[in-house]
Amino acid sequence: MFYTHMSPLASSVLVLSALAFFAYTMLGRGRVLFAVKPVDRFDNVPDRLAALLAFGFGQKRMVDPEERTTGAMHVLIFAAFMTLALRTVMLVVMGFSEGAFHLFTNPAHPFWLEHTLLKSLFEAYLLAKDVVAVGALAGVLYFFYLRLVVQPDRLTKSGEALLILGFIGGLMVTEFLFGAAHMLHEGYGFYAPEPVTSLVAEALRPLALSQAALSGLAGAGFWTHLVIIFVFLNFLPYGKHFHIITGLPNVFFKRLTPSGKLRTADLAKEDFGARTVKDLHWKNLLDVYSCTECGRCQTHCPTYLTGKPLTHKQVNQDIKQWTWANQDALATGKTKDGKDFEVPGIIGSILKAETVWACTTCGWCETACPVFIENIPRLVEMRRQKVQVEADFPPEAQRVFEGMERQGNPWGIGQDKRDEWAADLQLPTWGDGGGPYEYLFFVGCAGSYDDRMKKVSRSMVRILNEAGIKFATLSKQEACTGDPARRLGNEYLFQTLAKTNVETLNSLGVKAVITQCPHCFNTIKNEYPDFGGNYEVWNHTEFINHLLKTGRIKLGKVMNEKLTYHDPCYLGRHNGVYDAPREALSAIPGLQVVEMQRSKRESFCCGAGGGRMWLEEHEGTRINHARVNEIALTLQHDKDPATPFPSATDMKKPGQVGAYTGPTAQGVVAVACPFCHTMVRDGLSDTGREEQVKVKDVAELVADALEPAKPQA
Repeated sequence: MFYTHMSPLASSVLVLSALAFFAYTMLGRGRVLFAVKPVDRFDNVPDRLAALLAFGFGQKRMVDPEERTTGAMHVLIFAAFMTLALRTVMLVVMGFSEGAFHLFTNPAHPFWLEHTLLKSLFEAYLLAKDVVAVGALAGVLYFFYLRLVVQPDRLTKSGEALLILGFIGGLMVTEFLFGAAHMLHEGYGFYAPEPVTSLVAEALRPLALSQAALSGLAGAGFWTHLVIIFVFLNFLPYGKHFHIITGLPNVFFKRLTPSGKLRTADLAKEDFGARTVKDLHWKNLLDVYSCTECGRCQTHCPTYLTGKPLTHKQVNQDIKQWTWANQDALATGKTKDGKDFEVPGIIGSILKAETVWACTTCGWCETACPVFIENIPRLVEMRRQKVQVEADFPPEAQRVFEGMERQGNPWGIGQDKRDEWAADLQLPTWGDGGGPYEYLFFVGCAGSYDDRMKKVSRSMVRILNEAGIKFATLSKQEACTGDPARRLGNEYLFQTLAKTNVETLNSLGVKAVITQCPHCFNTIKNEYPDFGGNYEVWNHTEFINHLLKTGRIKLGKVMNEKLTYHDPCYLGRHNGVYDAPREALSAIPGLQVVEMQRSKRESFCCGAGGGRMWLEEHEGTRINHARVNEIALTLQHDKDPATPFPSATDMKKPGQVGAYTGPTAQGVVAVACPFCHTMVRDGLSDTGREEQVKVKDVAELVADALEPAKPQA
């Protein structure tokens, strides 16, 4: 009989041994999660389920425009896995009995499908199974081509990856062979619910295989399929494809707060960051388990592309491999010989210090990651330990901390000079008895002390006055929001400044705040609520665009200039503000806006975030140099289209980003961040382009184009 190759004994041995070994491996991997810090990721279950549906099962991040082909192929393979999971259960059950075999393989409608609805559902499933299996084969062939021929830089060369692709392809092929052999053995013709299987059967028919040969072919397909399934299952927890198991849970447990919000540590409980792996929380470890090594985190990473000692993919692998090598000791607290296990520090035993300090916290890695790995918070936790416990940090940061602590700003300039930029403007101060005021204009440290940024502050005042906005500043009461301190790891200093600022704002009754620095914007909007500071917070580009749309200001001056816009990371990626500055710029008559290759979501960092504004770059190309080269290329290409843009592939290679050193057309680069302003301006000066390209804030450009209000009669 056709089904004689089915063996309950063999099936039992295969299934039970495979599941037992898998359970043993998973126990070791899983119990480490209970040995590290807890974190509550079981809140807001409806939101988590929605994210799981959209990004887990829906694979929303896999098909972003930049990775559309690769993502689509991955979706085909994922769909096959999800659909064939039920088929795998069917095959396992078939291995135990003849009756089960007939239940799932008889196109002549077995007895349990006499009900019309059940029959329709089963046939629909068979059709889906055939279709997705073909799609998975297409995906496998594509990824073989990608890895063996194209070899993109972001993909780690890996024999494991090729083996897994072979496993996946083998599952699809054996499924078709098993079904086709059965159809030929039973003498069935074309069966519409299984069109691909039927076509395979038709391809085999001319071979005129004997009944015994067909039975043998089906048996080979059946057992090979099951063996691959269980070998594959047990292989997963030992390599990068562990994400097949952990990826969906990792999406469910994703951070629901804005990416620009860092965790507020409980300093009273001596929560001073992460020294060892045990100081991380279980989601941090689930993150490293879930890293697919896809390399998407590298494609626009400023540190990786300019040769800094940091790739988030490698950080994940280093922590994962160390954790797996020491999982028993971590879980039990004992070494193999029964001694107490002294857990070494992450920095020194797993990562280098320069790796941890290199990150600009630009957010690209987290924006790109399809399984929502949280890279930035983990690195900041390590910085917190180095700063607050070990007092071991880059020497340049000492001056920044001292300036913020003593004078309320990173430069350490006297607090009494904070309002000198507006000495002749007679601005109202919140709490001076005037008002009532609608908005607090939070000027920020750069806008108060940096000579170039003072012009931006004055431009913003001009716009607000032109619109008739009732606003005030804090004058000398204003202090740094603490953003640089927090991202450099000095959580204590950040919390001191945050509590002081919130107390000031709340005591004055401030309800709405306008900022001109994305770092102030992010901190006040996303991080101050932890300290009781809940305000309506506007970035100045949003507010300017709002004034334009509501007709509160009008632009009349024609500017016949070429301009490109640089997206600040803490305005764009971390807070999703992309359109407002562009709409404000497009409202200026005569201004021609051209986009860089890296813009909006894919914008390239200026290099100043994460406190890097005050730290030196000791390795590789300077990040701001790479960005200004790209700015120059954009303006030159718009003038002379014969000037070629690098290919999308080249733009993702180290050393290729911002490699342009040719001529530069006259133009303007618009910014919306004082850090970006400084870094871009310095980069232009360093590369000899300061005469060709001018740097202006969006507020300056709009203020210059203002059409004065008509005097009232």
